[in-house]
Amino acid sequence: MLDELKAFAPGGRPALIKAIADAQPEMERAGINTPLRICHFMAQMFVESGGLRVTEENLNYSAKRLCAVWPKRFPTLKSAEPYAMNPRALANKVYGGRMGNVGPDDGWRFRGRGPKQVTGKDNYRAIGKVLGLDLVKEPDLLLEALIGVRAAISFWKMNGCNAPADKNDIRGVTLKVNGGYNGLADRRAAFRKAVQIWGDDSVSEIGSKTAARSNIGRASLLAGGLSTAGIGNQIYEVSSAVESGRSLMDALGVNFLTLILLAAVLGLVVYIFRDRLFISKHEGL
Repeated sequence: MLDELKAFAPGGRPALIKAIADAQPEMERAGINTPLRICHFMAQMFVESGGLRVTEENLNYSAKRLCAVWPKRFPTLKSAEPYAMNPRALANKVYGGRMGNVGPDDGWRFRGRGPKQVTGKDNYRAIGKVLGLDLVKEPDLLLEALIGVRAAISFWKMNGCNAPADKNDIRGVTLKVNGGYNGLADRRAAFRKAVQIWGDDSVSEIGSKTAARSNIGRASLLAGGLSTAGIGNQIYEVSSAVESGRSLMDALGVNFLTLILLAAVLGLVVYIFRDRLFISKHEGL
């Protein structure tokens, strides 16, 4: 599995990649033992840890970025300015008073750590109990690669992440892992990469909706049908014309610039169709 992880996250920290490989037996025991579950688990960990590189939450945000990440907490630049580039104050602001954080500095003390970015005193306590560690007393233990990975696996099992993974519901998995849908596009991209490494035929066939039943699928199939019915005949004529010695421009009756534009549009249509078809098949949308 080590080589597969290196291919999945070539920029990942060697210690973290090795820890994930070493924790494979624990993944098995947690039920992360099917291609679909493995792909979803790896995709989520990849994004949470910034490509299997980051094991401690970075809370250095500009005021503008704070407004984008936490629009309800920071509706204006003025409200965000006291917390800009002030990690401790920010952690206590956004995490204080919830997730078991009751002390004045608990938001900072129990900020995101490990490849899962475990956050909140309640999670530290619950995961520590499973691992036989006092993470409330020693929260920095999660910065140790193997402990952080084991904590991520424990969180996954405790929160029932295998269930939405089995449905290929990437939004459902993301909600359980993240508590929202932050970085959903990145998680989709990471999932696609995981499928190339750990997926098999069963992964590509699973989805809560087929392409034809989803709105995206209908639109994609319609676009594909139009392109097949309209452009497809032209492509056939073009190929025949080329074989008979005529140029593409003569075959289509267009100048060179128009031909380039047609090719670009066709390429874009094909790309969008394949992208949406992948989403409908792989992501349960």
